[in-house]
Formats: sequence, C-alpha cells, structure tokens
Amino acid sequence: MKKMTTIFFIGVVMFAGRVQGGENEQLALAFKLVEKTKMSDMFVELAESFMEIYFERFEKPGLENQANANPLKKMFNNEVNLGEDELKWMLAEIYATHFTEKELKEILIFFDSPAGNAWLDKRLSIQTEGEQVGLEWGQLLTQRVLKKFEAQYGENF
Repeated sequence: MKKMTTIFFIGVVMFAGRVQGGENEQLALAFKLVEKTKMSDMFVELAESFMEIYFERFEKPGLENQANANPLKKMFNNEVNLGEDELKWMLAEIYATHFTEKELKEILIFFDSPAGNAWLDKRLSIQTEGEQVGLEWGQLLTQRVLKKFEAQYGENF
C-alpha cells in the first residue's frame, strides 16, 4: 500500500506541473474522466495484443487456469497493475490540456446521467460497427472512383 501511495504521489507531482497553470483540481477531474470512460483499458488491451506473440512462446499447455501457466504474462500483468495509474495520469494530462475545469465537471455530470452511462455502455459496439461501415464505404468509394476512372481514361484495374 505504501508503494502505491508513493507511486500516486510521484504521478501527481510529475504531471500536475505540466498542466497549464498547475491546475490540480482540473487534473484531478481529468483523472476521474479517464477512469469513468475506462480509456486506459483500451491501451492496456492494445499493449496486451502487442505482447500476445511473446506470450505464446511461454504458454504451458494444460496450465491455462493456473497462476504460473505463463510467467511472461504474469510479469506483464504485474507491470500493468503497477503502471496503470501512471497511464491514467498521462491521459488525464491530455484531457486537462483540452478541457477547462468547468467543461470537465459538465462532462462528468453527463457520464453520471442515465444517457451518459448508456453512451459508455454502448460506445465500443458503436465504434466497432462504425469501423465496419467505414471499411465498407471505403470499398464502395474505391470501386466507384476506379469505375469512373476506367470509363474516362480507359485504364483497367
């Protein structure tokens, strides 16, 4: 517990001074927003996907459910647990740079509302579906442009 308190204090000191004007309240609100939106989870999952190829090298068949089944993954998870607050403070600094204290308070009020909670619950599904629609639209757009280009210039693709 003492180690976590020290890490927390160092994080506050390191990042609070970098926010314009040293607005500690603004940074604290930004940190709450990072936690509320679970923004750091996305980056942890991304880092885990980068490590997956390495995890496979140390996978011990038949031990999937045991704590020591994969020593590299265990070490990774320990580092994530130690460093996640560091990531949250880094992300909070970005929010604090782009939003005023008043805006952060209003955003947090929204996310505490039923509509805000619904948005948080559904955003990943919407994002995934939106990415699929974007890919499909990009393919259609490419086909239309190539078809028009072929008709005008006689080039076949």
